[in-house]
Amino acid sequence: MDSPNYRVNFWVKPRPGYGWNLDAYVLTEAGDITEVLRWVEEHADGRRFEVFAEIDEEPVLPLGTPGPVGWFGCWEAIQILVYPERYLSKSD
Repeated sequence: MDSPNYRVNFWVKPRPGYGWNLDAYVLTEAGDITEVLRWVEEHADGRRFEVFAEIDEEPVLPLGTPGPVGWFGCWEAIQILVYPERYLSKSD
């Protein structure tokens, strides 16, 4: 794999007492994780997020067949350490 694909999940609660809504993206041909995190920062709009890097090409399997575990990373934890004020809120 020349360049990994990155999966980005944005999470938001529409209002207190509701479940989390997912807005998911796959980024292809990104230069590196710095470029991906820049894209995330531009599109997060205050939402929580996760970033996963695809380390191997995903095999094509028959419908209903579990795929292999091949994801690495949850960059939100790093972002929380670097920018804790963005993630501290009493509304969660």
